Amino acid sequence: MLDLQGVPLYIAIFVGKTIEVSLDTLRLMLINRGKKLLSAFVGVVYVVIWLLIISSVLTDIADDPIKVIVYSVSYGLGIILGSVFEQRLAVGLTSLQIVQTEAEAENLAHELRDNGFGVTILEGHSVDGTRREMIFVQLRRKSVPAAMKLIYSHAPNALVSTSDVRSLRGGFVR
Repeated sequence: MLDLQGVPLYIAIFVGKTIEVSLDTLRLMLINRGKKLLSAFVGVVYVVIWLLIISSVLTDIADDPIKVIVYSVSYGLGIILGSVFEQRLAVGLTSLQIVQTEAEAENLAHELRDNGFGVTILEGHSVDGTRREMIFVQLRRKSVPAAMKLIYSHAPNALVSTSDVRSLRGGFVR
Protein backbone atom coordinates (compact mmCIF):
# COMPACT_ATOMS: atom_id res chain seq x y z
CA MET A 1 0.00 0.00 0.00
CA LEU A 2 1.18 3.51 -0.79
CA ASP A 3 1.43 5.69 2.33
CA LEU A 4 0.06 8.86 0.72
CA GLN A 5 -3.07 10.98 1.04
CA GLY A 6 -5.04 13.35 -1.18
CA VAL A 7 -3.59 14.63 -4.45
CA PRO A 8 -0.21 12.83 -4.12
CA LEU A 9 -2.12 9.54 -3.71
CA TYR A 10 -4.30 10.28 -6.75
CA ILE A 11 -1.22 11.06 -8.83
CA ALA A 12 0.50 7.86 -7.65
CA ILE A 13 -2.61 5.80 -8.48
CA PHE A 14 -2.94 7.46 -11.89
CA VAL A 15 0.70 7.04 -12.88
CA GLY A 16 1.00 3.55 -11.38
CA LYS A 17 -2.20 2.23 -12.96
CA THR A 18 -1.32 3.74 -16.35
CA ILE A 19 2.10 2.06 -16.26
CA GLU A 20 0.60 -1.21 -14.98
CA VAL A 21 -2.03 -1.46 -17.73
CA SER A 22 0.49 -0.41 -20.38
CA LEU A 23 2.74 -3.25 -19.23
CA ASP A 24 -0.17 -5.70 -19.25
CA THR A 25 -1.14 -4.68 -22.78
CA LEU A 26 2.48 -5.12 -23.85
CA ARG A 27 2.63 -8.49 -22.04
CA LEU A 28 -0.39 -9.81 -23.93
CA MET A 29 1.03 -8.69 -27.28
CA LEU A 30 4.36 -10.34 -26.45
CA ILE A 31 2.57 -13.60 -25.65
CA ASN A 32 0.81 -13.44 -29.03
CA ARG A 33 4.19 -13.08 -30.72
CA GLY A 34 5.72 -16.04 -28.90
CA LYS A 35 8.01 -14.01 -26.58
CA LYS A 36 7.34 -16.11 -23.46
CA LEU A 37 10.33 -15.17 -21.30
CA LEU A 38 10.06 -11.43 -21.90
CA SER A 39 6.31 -11.64 -21.34
CA ALA A 40 6.85 -13.42 -18.02
CA PHE A 41 9.28 -10.73 -16.85
CA VAL A 42 6.85 -7.96 -17.81
CA GLY A 43 4.10 -9.91 -16.00
CA VAL A 44 6.07 -9.99 -12.74
CA VAL A 45 6.58 -6.21 -12.82
CA TYR A 46 2.90 -5.74 -13.73
CA VAL A 47 1.71 -7.77 -10.71
CA VAL A 48 3.92 -5.90 -8.25
CA ILE A 49 2.59 -2.56 -9.47
CA TRP A 50 -0.99 -3.88 -9.48
CA LEU A 51 -0.75 -5.06 -5.86
CA LEU A 52 0.57 -1.69 -4.69
CA ILE A 53 -2.06 0.29 -6.59
CA ILE A 54 -5.11 -1.89 -5.83
CA SER A 55 -4.33 -2.04 -2.12
CA SER A 56 -4.16 1.77 -2.06
CA VAL A 57 -7.44 2.12 -3.95
CA LEU A 58 -9.34 -0.37 -1.80
CA THR A 59 -8.18 1.11 1.51
CA ASP A 60 -10.97 3.39 2.78
CA ILE A 61 -12.63 3.33 -0.67
CA ALA A 62 -16.01 4.39 0.75
CA ASP A 63 -14.47 7.55 2.23
CA ASP A 64 -12.57 8.51 -0.93
CA PRO A 65 -14.44 7.61 -4.14
CA ILE A 66 -12.16 9.86 -6.20
CA LYS A 67 -9.62 7.02 -6.09
CA VAL A 68 -12.05 4.86 -8.10
CA ILE A 69 -12.41 7.56 -10.78
CA VAL A 70 -8.65 8.09 -11.01
CA TYR A 71 -8.10 4.32 -11.16
CA SER A 72 -10.71 3.86 -13.91
CA VAL A 73 -9.49 6.72 -16.13
CA SER A 74 -5.88 5.61 -15.84
CA TYR A 75 -6.93 2.09 -16.86
CA GLY A 76 -8.24 3.38 -20.21
CA LEU A 77 -5.18 5.55 -20.77
CA GLY A 78 -2.91 2.60 -19.97
CA ILE A 79 -4.51 0.51 -22.72
CA ILE A 80 -3.91 3.27 -25.27
CA LEU A 81 -0.33 3.91 -24.17
CA GLY A 82 0.47 0.19 -24.05
CA SER A 83 -0.76 -0.24 -27.63
CA VAL A 84 1.27 2.76 -28.82
CA PHE A 85 4.36 1.50 -27.00
CA GLU A 86 4.00 -1.97 -28.52
CA GLN A 87 3.60 -0.51 -32.03
CA ARG A 88 6.79 1.52 -31.59
CA LEU A 89 8.70 -1.54 -30.39
CA ALA A 90 7.35 -3.47 -33.40
CA VAL A 91 8.40 -6.85 -32.05
CA GLY A 92 7.94 -9.79 -34.39
CA LEU A 93 7.41 -10.60 -38.03
CA THR A 94 4.80 -9.67 -40.61
CA SER A 95 3.75 -11.14 -43.92
CA LEU A 96 2.60 -8.89 -46.76
CA GLN A 97 0.46 -10.29 -49.55
CA ILE A 98 0.19 -8.02 -52.58
CA VAL A 99 -2.10 -8.76 -55.54
CA GLN A 100 -1.27 -7.12 -58.87
CA THR A 101 -1.49 -7.72 -62.59
CA GLU A 102 1.36 -9.74 -64.04
CA ALA A 103 3.34 -6.78 -65.46
CA GLU A 104 2.83 -4.59 -62.39
CA ALA A 105 3.76 -7.46 -60.07
CA GLU A 106 7.08 -8.05 -61.82
CA ASN A 107 8.00 -4.36 -61.60
CA LEU A 108 7.00 -4.15 -57.94
CA ALA A 109 8.85 -7.35 -57.07
CA HIS A 110 11.97 -5.95 -58.73
CA GLU A 111 11.71 -2.73 -56.69
CA LEU A 112 11.17 -4.65 -53.46
CA ARG A 113 14.16 -6.90 -54.15
CA ASP A 114 16.32 -3.90 -55.05
CA ASN A 115 15.48 -2.48 -51.62
CA GLY A 116 16.51 -5.62 -49.75
CA PHE A 117 13.19 -7.41 -49.33
CA GLY A 118 12.77 -11.12 -50.02
CA VAL A 119 9.96 -11.70 -52.52
CA THR A 120 8.04 -14.76 -53.71
CA ILE A 121 5.51 -14.54 -56.56
CA LEU A 122 2.64 -16.95 -57.17
CA GLU A 123 0.28 -16.98 -60.16
CA GLY A 124 -3.46 -16.74 -59.76
CA HIS A 125 -6.71 -15.51 -61.31
CA SER A 126 -9.23 -12.98 -60.09
CA VAL A 127 -12.97 -13.57 -59.94
CA ASP A 128 -13.37 -12.30 -63.51
CA GLY A 129 -10.66 -14.68 -64.77
CA THR A 130 -8.00 -11.97 -65.13
CA ARG A 131 -4.52 -13.28 -64.51
CA ARG A 132 -3.04 -11.91 -61.29
CA GLU A 133 0.12 -12.43 -59.36
CA MET A 134 0.45 -12.53 -55.60
CA ILE A 135 3.64 -11.23 -54.11
CA PHE A 136 4.61 -12.55 -50.68
CA VAL A 137 7.06 -10.60 -48.52
CA GLN A 138 8.09 -11.81 -45.05
CA LEU A 139 9.68 -9.04 -42.99
CA ARG A 140 10.26 -7.67 -39.53
CA ARG A 141 7.45 -5.45 -38.26
CA LYS A 142 9.91 -2.55 -38.03
CA SER A 143 10.39 -2.75 -41.81
CA VAL A 144 6.67 -2.62 -42.67
CA PRO A 145 6.43 1.20 -43.05
CA ALA A 146 9.35 1.26 -45.50
CA ALA A 147 7.88 -1.62 -47.50
CA MET A 148 4.40 -0.03 -47.59
CA LYS A 149 5.83 3.29 -48.74
CA LEU A 150 7.67 1.52 -51.54
CA ILE A 151 4.60 -0.52 -52.54
CA TYR A 152 2.27 2.47 -52.68
CA SER A 153 4.78 4.64 -54.54
CA HIS A 154 5.18 1.98 -57.27
CA ALA A 155 1.72 0.37 -57.16
CA PRO A 156 -0.81 2.81 -55.68
CA ASN A 157 -3.76 0.57 -56.62
CA ALA A 158 -2.27 -2.64 -55.25
CA LEU A 159 -4.36 -4.85 -53.02
CA VAL A 160 -2.22 -5.31 -49.90
CA SER A 161 -2.98 -7.38 -46.84
CA THR A 162 -0.80 -7.85 -43.79
CA SER A 163 -0.65 -10.71 -41.31
CA ASP A 164 1.29 -11.22 -38.13
CA VAL A 165 3.69 -14.16 -38.36
CA ARG A 166 4.10 -16.21 -35.21
CA SER A 167 7.03 -18.29 -36.47
CA LEU A 168 9.12 -18.48 -39.60
CA ARG A 169 11.79 -20.91 -40.70
CA GLY A 170 14.06 -20.43 -43.68
CA GLY A 171 13.78 -17.84 -46.40
CA PHE A 172 15.00 -14.27 -46.37
CA VAL A 173 13.76 -11.71 -43.85
CA ARG A 174 14.72 -8.06 -43.76
